[in-house]
Amino acid sequence: MKRFTRQTITVGLCTLCLAASAAMAQRALEEVVVTAQKVEQSAQQTPISLVAFQAEELETLGITNVGDIRAQVPNFVIDQFPSSNQTLRLFIRGIGITDVQITQDPAVGVYLDGVYLARSTGLAADVADLERVEVLRGPQGTLYGRNTTGGALNLVTERPNPEKIAFAQVIGTGKRDRLLLRSSLNLPLNARHAVKIAALGKREDGFVSNDGPGGNYGDIKSEGYRIDWRWLTTETLSLNYSWDKSRIESYNYTPQAVSPGIPAGTPVDAAIISSQRFVPYGERLFERLATNAPLLPTDTVIEGHALTLAWTAQSWTLKSISAYREMEDLSYIDFSSGASAEYRVDFSGISLGENSAAPLDYETVRTQLDQDQFSQELQLIADWRNFDLVAGLYYFSEEARENWFPMHHIFSFPLIETGDSARAVNIRAENNVIDNTAIAAYGHFGWSPRDAWKVTLGWRHSRDERKVNRLFQQDNFVDYGSNIIGPFESIDFKAAAAKNFSDNSFSFMIEHDLAEDTRLYGKLAEAYKSGGFNTRDPDPDYFSQGFDEEKNRTLELGLKAEWLQRALRLNAAIFYSDVKDMQLNFLLPNSISDTRVFNTGSAKLSGIELEAVSFLGQNMLLRVNYAYLHSEIEDVNDPFTGDPRSFGFDNAPRNSASVNLDYQFPRVSYGNWSANLNANFVDERNTSNTLLAIDAYSLLNGRLSLSGVALPVGELALSAWVKNALDEEYVNFTIGNLPHASRAVLWGEPRTWGFDLKYSF
Repeated sequence: MKRFTRQTITVGLCTLCLAASAAMAQRALEEVVVTAQKVEQSAQQTPISLVAFQAEELETLGITNVGDIRAQVPNFVIDQFPSSNQTLRLFIRGIGITDVQITQDPAVGVYLDGVYLARSTGLAADVADLERVEVLRGPQGTLYGRNTTGGALNLVTERPNPEKIAFAQVIGTGKRDRLLLRSSLNLPLNARHAVKIAALGKREDGFVSNDGPGGNYGDIKSEGYRIDWRWLTTETLSLNYSWDKSRIESYNYTPQAVSPGIPAGTPVDAAIISSQRFVPYGERLFERLATNAPLLPTDTVIEGHALTLAWTAQSWTLKSISAYREMEDLSYIDFSSGASAEYRVDFSGISLGENSAAPLDYETVRTQLDQDQFSQELQLIADWRNFDLVAGLYYFSEEARENWFPMHHIFSFPLIETGDSARAVNIRAENNVIDNTAIAAYGHFGWSPRDAWKVTLGWRHSRDERKVNRLFQQDNFVDYGSNIIGPFESIDFKAAAAKNFSDNSFSFMIEHDLAEDTRLYGKLAEAYKSGGFNTRDPDPDYFSQGFDEEKNRTLELGLKAEWLQRALRLNAAIFYSDVKDMQLNFLLPNSISDTRVFNTGSAKLSGIELEAVSFLGQNMLLRVNYAYLHSEIEDVNDPFTGDPRSFGFDNAPRNSASVNLDYQFPRVSYGNWSANLNANFVDERNTSNTLLAIDAYSLLNGRLSLSGVALPVGELALSAWVKNALDEEYVNFTIGNLPHASRAVLWGEPRTWGFDLKYSF
């Protein structure tokens, strides 16, 4: 598979050069405008390894949220957190976060119209009226700040236009009872006022049925709304206010057990293995599993407000971005993989001692996460002859609560291998409250001593103040049905902790124009990820001790070129990253869900990223993206034994690629036919635990569209599409800490298809 992929990419690049030479007199590539450096500029003039999707491509590829970008961008891996389909883990160049918790920050910063989204929960929500998506690979510490050691993701929505009335309505249907409704309306109020209203609703069934009680695995209903108001008050002053809200109701998938757990030889291990008789195992995707407790929905509500003021003079712009966002999430997961009531890992209720004199009843619980954040950023953007400047002040505050009360069942298993007369039962409750504050000052100063040269210096000073309160209760019982013994190993504590972090990150870039459309750049850039606390740790001392920040320093060399009269675009970047004091998550011994983060080890990452775009003749456009990544974690000692141990990156495929082919058929009297084929490849992902390795996979997607069908008022467009056309069975995520399985997996989406109808004027 690897050899085939490399050969295919090589042949594809050669084909691009030959085809572009033939097509150079026919068509030129359109300019792609991005805001990756806080100002609007051509992507070809931006010294960053980036991939941008514009509105037309977003529609063609069916991208409405962050999760839809999965496998479209080489060196960018997205997977679902096992306990929430709406919580995404993002990895760029192998750097990301493995355990999503409110006291550990992500390594890839996500921004919606310039506003930082602090938590990974809810990232799978659809965004109404997306105009552009930008993936910035590599540390972005000076312009974007903390928690961008891997990179940054910019989501940009379409702004109101005071010059025209515009309306668009999309209706979609398809496999698994899919229904999509997407609407947008642009209303000019006068020459300087405009309002834009957008709404999106989606419903789709999951691909694994639940034969037990409750909902079906993977079923989802979502809706999103957005209102934008733009007011050009004067020639120099503008105001933009936006409000957005998303609601998602989904039923989480359960990790499917693939291989039984291996006992270590203790009676408890043997008892756990005895419970495996209730669990179905299989190397292929099961279309049906069964819960024992009712499968409850996960409900997520996200709401945000943003106010942007911009005052523009002849050579400079002063901008203020104020934003408030809040999120509520009720999450439920069943980890049992179809196990019977004798053994399940879920958050369901359980009754202990049903026949005893004093029964203990524990309620069904969904983890409740409440988070709100406020941010204020002031930016000064200036351009004077051969000097330019982006400088700013930034303030951020966040409050969040993760509540797992009241006491509830976590897991249970039979104590006697040959019978079910006794069970060990784990009951737990916890409540974590955080209060974070961050301030920063930054500057990005560019100087062009000559027309063909530019030097840029960047610096950012950051300070973080983090506070947390934790309440933890845990009881372990032995349940004989008619009698309860225990609790054993009872834990009950309250703890509070506070830590401050500070950092100075810098960047240095030099750019040189070899020719009008050929630019070389080199840069040295840094970013840091804030430290935090161990809310997965039941030990109050280790919880309070927490962990320190990590730092990524990266050297990158790049080429951005458009040749043959802009018929061929070729971008390339080679990089080397040195990550210090890595925040690594270690599973606590004799635990299934308790982890502890340590700053241990360092990482070396290197690789190359290529993008080639060209017309193949007059009507065909080919885009090829490829990335190679070599990753290595060094100097890691087991924190519990002190012995050296291996530790691997979970989401660092050595090779990844995407190929996109667009063809415009000759125009006919009633409209325009077009076809799109998209193929992507993700190499195997190896970890220090070979059981958790993920095999390579390739996916093929396609779309056939008819657009420009004229009506008395407006026009129609019709599309038929298919995703994973070859019905590839592939794994997105593996987990190895469930007692009943040494390997459990979350499967990727099987083949799905649909139809979209769009009306616009």
